[in-house]
Amino acid sequence: MALQKTFTLPSGVSGNYIRLVTHRWDRAARECSALFALYVDAAAASSGKAPLTPWIAKLWLTGAQFDFYLSNSELESPGVLAQLYVAAKAEPLSCDFGSDAFADALDV
Repeated sequence: MALQKTFTLPSGVSGNYIRLVTHRWDRAARECSALFALYVDAAAASSGKAPLTPWIAKLWLTGAQFDFYLSNSELESPGVLAQLYVAAKAEPLSCDFGSDAFADALDV
């Protein structure tokens, strides 16, 4: 599970593979945060190479947003991760490339 879209960092280096690298999910508080890292490509990520940047975007879901994406008690870990990718394409992000930076990213 990942997203594909090309981003060029201020250093001039480009990458096109975005992967969820960590998340914190608190059902009792109805909040979740997730960090996404940028890699050169899928091969670099799969081979264990370090991302180009530790995180390119942060997603924060609370209250109604949390309920919409993550409140289903049937969700297991893979389901939660899949929902975070869905939310990252639809919800505002904290990202230097804009709050909708992943909106047109491809699911890969």
